[in-house]
Amino acid sequence: MKAMSKIIKTVEDGWDCVPELQEAVNKIEEMDDFLYEINRCKRDHELDYIVEEMKDKLQEAIDILENIDTDQEFETVDDE
Repeated sequence: MKAMSKIIKTVEDGWDCVPELQEAVNKIEEMDDFLYEINRCKRDHELDYIVEEMKDKLQEAIDILENIDTDQEFETVDDE
């Protein structure tokens, strides 16, 4: 059973109110060079290097995401 949500009022209408989400996305985007290399069949790095780097970046993103309090609920309010 999910705990009762904490409602947080914010003037943000996006996810700027949870900066950890952007941190996680930034970690995932650090893999862009590898994704390009894989998708374009262009072999620039050794396989073991790609695999280890991708695992590290994904684990870092997971660690960031696991520290987000998902019991929060955000309500956008007018900035007055």
